[in-house]
Amino acid sequence: MNAALRATSTALALLDEADLARLLTQQGFQPEDRAAVRAFGRVVSRDQLQADFATAFLSRAGAPVAPDAADAEAAFCDELLDICHWQGDADWFNRLAARWRDCLDRGVSDHFPWAACGALLSACRDRLVGGRAEVFQLEMDLLTGLVRVIWALAAYLAEVGISREREKLRAFTLVDAHTGLPNRRRFEQVLEAALAVASADWSVGLVILSLRAGDASASLLAGERERVQLAVSERLATAIRDGDVLCLTGEDEWSLVQCAVRSPAQVLLAAHKLREVALSAVASLDVAKHLMIGAGGASGPVDAADAKGLERAARNALFAARDARQPVAMYSPAAAQTSHAAAGLEQEFMRALAMQHFELFLQPQIDVATGACRSVEALLRWRRVEGSWVAPPAVIELAERSGGGAQMLRSLLSRQARIADELARAGVDVAVMLNLTSQDIRDPDLPALVRQSLDSWRVPAHRVGFELTEGALLVDEPAAGKVVAALGEAGYAVALDDFGTGYSSLSHLRRLPVDELKIDRQFVAGVCTDEQDRAMVEALLVMARAFKLRVVAEGIETEAQASLLTEMGCDRLQGYFFARPMNVEAFVRWWRARYVQPVVPLGT
Repeated sequence: MNAALRATSTALALLDEADLARLLTQQGFQPEDRAAVRAFGRVVSRDQLQADFATAFLSRAGAPVAPDAADAEAAFCDELLDICHWQGDADWFNRLAARWRDCLDRGVSDHFPWAACGALLSACRDRLVGGRAEVFQLEMDLLTGLVRVIWALAAYLAEVGISREREKLRAFTLVDAHTGLPNRRRFEQVLEAALAVASADWSVGLVILSLRAGDASASLLAGERERVQLAVSERLATAIRDGDVLCLTGEDEWSLVQCAVRSPAQVLLAAHKLREVALSAVASLDVAKHLMIGAGGASGPVDAADAKGLERAARNALFAARDARQPVAMYSPAAAQTSHAAAGLEQEFMRALAMQHFELFLQPQIDVATGACRSVEALLRWRRVEGSWVAPPAVIELAERSGGGAQMLRSLLSRQARIADELARAGVDVAVMLNLTSQDIRDPDLPALVRQSLDSWRVPAHRVGFELTEGALLVDEPAAGKVVAALGEAGYAVALDDFGTGYSSLSHLRRLPVDELKIDRQFVAGVCTDEQDRAMVEALLVMARAFKLRVVAEGIETEAQASLLTEMGCDRLQGYFFARPMNVEAFVRWWRARYVQPVVPLGT
């Protein structure tokens, strides 16, 4: 790649392997398609493909006359023909994106990549089957893989073109038209100029303030988001010192450049002040009651002597604050390390999400009257590439922080239905209970998604159920209440998890169609030794009986706990005393062994 092309490609947000996997999946790309494209490269040489492509495309009417544009098109097409050598990585897509941006810079038509991709597909088809009426299955498989790759490429290049146009529009001005604040381009100029005259005595402070919608992101409409951005911008602009510069550096991000500060303490003070002002602005908007605001700060030239380095330091501090659940943080080597580790974890999580590398382990729930296992809790498990397991709450937080919560929900619903089907075919009569997050139960499409998953695996409603916490209900009770009611009406079992630890238990029991309560393990742990814990469990059991609800006690670790809770009237027990969470195959073996039945392999 020449120097000019390298300079162009660095302006791109390069695709990584996880991005490529998502892009290909959107076009229906399957693992076997990758092998098909490689096989095509062995069957058809690049020279043969180039001859057909040139006939169909380069000699077309309307080809550019300007030498620069023609050269750029030729370079793009030359790169495009490397499909014969594609090994399934993201590098080819990134090289083509860089070539396409070069074409745009030289005045090539917006329609060019679509025409080129179409001509490439025609050339591939002609080279494989020619004019034959009969097409063999192998040729059809090769063509299918090529179609999916080429249209994924075309879609990506269209996004690159749109992004390029937006960049050009933003370059026309140094001020954001909506808020009136200096934009990112102006921010970079100001920061560079301030650092050029900074010294040990007079440092440059940088605060990055980030607003995140978190769980509430799905309920914020575009107009509401603009209202939030404008309200925060107006309030912040009135709170800064003379000589400091506040810029809008992202859709929900503001950066304050302090052109002369004596110490990092002033930067930290400014970060806290900006956050408080932003919180005040957000509080005035009812649409934004769940928004979260954090800030990270750094000072130069101590933390970094150049603009990019100082911005990176402030972002590391912001990320460290978010990871530690703190409102504000200042840069430190430890913050940089935390940020780097967290970023690596997020990237690995997104790859795992794209490839659906998550598991559901099953923990039995034992009926005290019969000793039978009537239901299992499906617990989320994710094992990193290096072998360590990530705690389920951390996985959920990663999903919500990265915007992958909806995708994960769909994946887990499908996995739940598949497990329910496998257990039924193995002769194991249990219901599979899946935990739902606060974001999940505010999604009005959840009941339809559940029904779709069950229909795909032909699973009846009584084979599945859902567990949700009181805390999840408190986030947006009216919306959550409607979704939970719809789940109950559809015939799915609904359990209120961690019962007794929330703030409005009675109101939930009165209004929601809940089938069972789960007594939290913190009360179960001391039920044999602590009078207050025993009294709490007794009170919860009385309450449950009044509402005619089944009671499950979780966290049973000893025989004494199991015996006492049975005597007290619990309906089902769950915990390590009976079995630890296990994968589906291990659970079937456990179930068969417990009930003295021969093991039937799954899928038979």
